[in-house]
Amino acid sequence: MKYVIIQIVDLAKGYRDTYLDYRGDNMNIGALILMGGKNSRMDGSIKGLLKINGITFLEQIKKNLCGFSNIYLSLNKNFSNEEIEKYKKMGLKVIVDIYDEIGPMGGIYSALKNCEEEYLFITACDMPFINNDLINNLISYVNDDVDVVLFSKENRIYPMGAIYSKRLITHLEELIENKDYKLKTLINKSRSREILMEETDISNDVFNNINTIEEYNKLIKNHW
Repeated sequence: MKYVIIQIVDLAKGYRDTYLDYRGDNMNIGALILMGGKNSRMDGSIKGLLKINGITFLEQIKKNLCGFSNIYLSLNKNFSNEEIEKYKKMGLKVIVDIYDEIGPMGGIYSALKNCEEEYLFITACDMPFINNDLINNLISYVNDDVDVVLFSKENRIYPMGAIYSKRLITHLEELIENKDYKLKTLINKSRSREILMEETDISNDVFNNINTIEEYNKLIKNHW
C-alpha cells in the first residue's frame, strides 16, 4: 500500500510533527474512536473529554489520526443531538451504536457496517498516547489475506489500537446473535496478524488507557 509523508509545523509551539497520509486511493482505510462506554469507573464522566496538557483526550487522539481522510466517532444512544452536532463540527463522522450495551463490539460492528472504507484503525477514547509509529507498523501488514492486524506482547493481545476489516461483519453478526461480545473470540475466529511488540520500538505506554479517577489523577500528576 502506498502513502505519502506530510508534516504539520506549529511555530508558536515550536514543534514539527511528521505523519503518514493514509488518504491515497490504495489505502482505503479510515479511523474510529470508540466513545460509547458506560464510564462507570469514572463516576460517569466521559473519558474522551478528560483533559491532559490543556486539551481533551478526544482532541489529542484526533490530532494523531490526522493522516486519515475520515475519522469516525462511535457513540451510544444516550448522547443528545446537541452533543452529536458538537462532535461533527470537530470534523468527526458520528456513528451511533446499533446495539446497546454490548461493549466495544457494538461500536466496532456499527462502524464497519457504516464506514466508507474497507479497513478501520480502531482505538478507544481513553488511549491518549496512540501515535504514528503504532499506526504505521500496523498498516504495513494490511493485505487482503488478513482481517485483523494487532499487537501482542508475552501472549497478551491488544484489541484496541488495531486494524479491522469490513470482512469481519459476518463474524460480528454471528457473535452478537450468540451474545458473545468478547473481542478475543472475534480475533480467534478471524484471519489475524499479530505484531510482537518485542520486535519493534513501540513503547507499552501507547496502550495505556485511563479507566479510573485514580489513574487519571496519576496521569495529571505525571504530566504537570
